[in-house]
Amino acid sequence: MARVLLIHHDAPKLRRLAGCLMDHHEIVATDNLLKGIRQIAKVKPEVIVVGQDAARQEGTKLLTYLRDNRLKTAVVAVYSPDAKSSQPMLIRLGAKALVPVAADEPHLNEAIRKAMVLYTAQLAGPPPVTEEEHNSNLSFVERDLNRKMKCFAGANLVFIQSRLLGRATTKPRIMLRCPLRAEYGLTRDVYFEYIRAVCCGTPEMCEAYRQFNADREAAS
Repeated sequence: MARVLLIHHDAPKLRRLAGCLMDHHEIVATDNLLKGIRQIAKVKPEVIVVGQDAARQEGTKLLTYLRDNRLKTAVVAVYSPDAKSSQPMLIRLGAKALVPVAADEPHLNEAIRKAMVLYTAQLAGPPPVTEEEHNSNLSFVERDLNRKMKCFAGANLVFIQSRLLGRATTKPRIMLRCPLRAEYGLTRDVYFEYIRAVCCGTPEMCEAYRQFNADREAAS
């Protein structure tokens, strides 16, 4: 169960979405975006479910507000048919899941579950540097993983990351920023063990890879 703030300007859609959520989550619902934004501090939602249509663009407005004010809350955008083209923008602005406004109860609640998982993983940060990375020539590892890459989305994207922290730098490590995972609202940053096992091993284990193939088959 999550504490959910539900925002949708269309009253019938708001009632239907609330009906899908009320048996599974603690919800506060409003049909006004500005009221919803003002309620964030009071409600302290774990997930915000917000409507997105072509005319009002309330999903993008909310996500922009959260980004500009450095507020970290998982957002699920429910989009109308006329707003399907706005999905890439919603993802770039940080939406953790996207669902059509007509989604059924299981679909909507699964989107909320996934959004919470992604949000928790984002807060937890990257996994520790592995022993193998500590004890290996990372330039060789980087070249080897790029050579063995099986997923089309990760081609030549493995690199060595080292960040500045004040006057020091972090321990160098292997990582990949996946554009396909970002496109499907997943955490784009993956690290050595995942790259080796999934990107260079069994891409079918990646949810974004599976979804891409499913979308391609549906379109053909």
